[in-house]
Amino acid sequence: LYAYLRIYFKPSQEQELKMKNLQFYSNDVCPFAYRVRLALAEKQIDYESIEVDLQNIPDDYYQISAAGKVPLIKHDDDIIWESTVINEYIEDAFPDVPLLSATAIERAQARLWIDYCNTVFQPNYCGLVFELDESKHDAVRKELITALDYMEQGLAESTGPYWMGEQLTLVDLTYYPFFEHSPVLSHYRQFELDDKYHHIKSWLKAMQARPSVQQHSRDADFYIEAYKPYVDGSMGK
Repeated sequence: LYAYLRIYFKPSQEQELKMKNLQFYSNDVCPFAYRVRLALAEKQIDYESIEVDLQNIPDDYYQISAAGKVPLIKHDDDIIWESTVINEYIEDAFPDVPLLSATAIERAQARLWIDYCNTVFQPNYCGLVFELDESKHDAVRKELITALDYMEQGLAESTGPYWMGEQLTLVDLTYYPFFEHSPVLSHYRQFELDDKYHHIKSWLKAMQARPSVQQHSRDADFYIEAYKPYVDGSMGK
């Protein structure tokens, strides 16, 4: 009878995936790790969280991450890194709570917005945070404002509270961590989100209401203190 049940009541591929051990290597300050943390929370995936001290990376971590970077997940014997790739993997491996549209064109549009974050918005956001040469700040500010203008236009065309409409997607999880970190820009670089960004601010309110964000968010003081070594030039000294 047991053999019969094993043959005719096999666990689905998704159930088998969930049976695997998932370890999530992250850091509380890293916005890229935050992207993955939110995706795992939205999909209600159980995992073992392993905090990596980026100022004192353990030697054994280099055995699974040659660059010593986070985020990284180990799913049974499989290792995946880079936040965008990890979230796409999570979406494919755990499809129960979809974080991308079912239509090919909307999935493509979502990936274009994710690429825009990774190649335009995020580099200028981080550039303004980490650039110690103040003579370069004005140029980076202009590029960041241009990116925000474009993002505002995109959100104005949304048919719902989220980037792609009524459904929360990986696009929202890709952008949100940088906005939660924005007190750093305000405190250290005197860069505020202008009131003209009505749609961005409305989207932010929708994101802040998500249980996943409320569960994992940190307050402004946490980020301001955590970023201090990076913006005052003391990191690594």
